[in-house]
Amino acid sequence: MSNSTPCSSTDTTYRSEAKQHFSATSRQIPDRLRRAGVWCAWAACFCIPLSTSLLGLFSGLATLCWLLSGSFRQVPAACKRHPALLFALLLFALLAIGLGYSAAEPADALDALKKYRELLLLPVMVSLLSMHRLAGQRAEQFFVAGCLTLMLISWAMALNLVPSERYGNSLLFHITHSFFMAVLAYWALIYAVNRQSRRLLWIAVFLAATANLFYIAPGRTGMFVYLCLMLLFIMQRLSRWKRLSAIALLVIALIGFYCTSANFSQRIELVAQEIAAYQPGQARSSIGQRFDWWMASLHLIAERPLLGHGTGSFLAAQQQQKWGSDMQPSNNPHNEYLFLAVQVGIPGLALFLAILLCQWREGLRLPPEKKNLMQGVLTALYAGSLMNSLMFDSHQGHFYLFMSAALMATGVEPPVPTDAVEKDSMAGPH
Repeated sequence: MSNSTPCSSTDTTYRSEAKQHFSATSRQIPDRLRRAGVWCAWAACFCIPLSTSLLGLFSGLATLCWLLSGSFRQVPAACKRHPALLFALLLFALLAIGLGYSAAEPADALDALKKYRELLLLPVMVSLLSMHRLAGQRAEQFFVAGCLTLMLISWAMALNLVPSERYGNSLLFHITHSFFMAVLAYWALIYAVNRQSRRLLWIAVFLAATANLFYIAPGRTGMFVYLCLMLLFIMQRLSRWKRLSAIALLVIALIGFYCTSANFSQRIELVAQEIAAYQPGQARSSIGQRFDWWMASLHLIAERPLLGHGTGSFLAAQQQQKWGSDMQPSNNPHNEYLFLAVQVGIPGLALFLAILLCQWREGLRLPPEKKNLMQGVLTALYAGSLMNSLMFDSHQGHFYLFMSAALMATGVEPPVPTDAVEKDSMAGPH
């Protein structure tokens, strides 16, 4: 007995230490997974204006880390705190139900549903970026860094410093490129008025992005979004009487662009020509085709206003109609509001508008700079969705997903991090 007692005591101590080590390790694994998910989300933010494939890779890894960490248990509480998340999940569920009665082929309908994954991922990214008080801010900074990279590459192409790509002076299709230049110009303007130490830098970024948009990029959607964002900035920052002067200066600037930029003047003149030459059902111009698709959408919505024609159904439903046989085929009407109503009816459109309204109202409770940026994100989506189906497009859809999630996370009280998390995991670019 006397010989076994020390061994038994040592064995008990060893087991106790092993159990404590295992318990501590078990607690650390979810934290490490969440931190890895945040880093992947940051990487995805940088890739938003640059690469679809890398964007998909990093957003997928962020979601996987979030799932493995067990953070999905926070979704009910997050939906209660952020009603927009609940409406986003409901809209995705409605689109999933729309697979069952879609006029499109099953593979096409499923592909369309995948394009709306941003709705499903919105609670994921809000949860991840709420982990730490700097996580949302870092996501914002990585996105701006990606936009700056896109702009610098575009200028280098325009100046023949690097070879041009298939899209001309950009890595992206001209509509997408111009959209991000408009967003970057607005972001830089907000930073310029709020950050005195780097004001000149952000003014230079604003001017460079504006010049790129009007002199280099031919995308009219981006020009329209830019105009809406500048009007928003005027309403946000200036008093009633100063607004009139600012709007007058904006008009003078646009006239100046028209007189000095062939890129801008030709695109505006082309709009007038395409509108004047429009023939219903026979249009082959960019504006004329949009008019046809919008009219087709209204006809389709009138046929099935409550349920719609199913997810991804626009092309198939249009071609089934006698009046749609002469139109140019398209898988979407280049208008997000009409597109959702065609697919899942007026209820689906109402859910989409409810998401945006809830986010706008939530943004009013944020600090002034973040409130302005949230309104800018939503205004860019509002305006761009009039001319294109932005939620159906990967780059713009993920811009809305990550930036609205980052700004929503700003208003969330995060869990208190350990010193290691504060020092190592949340360090990012300044």
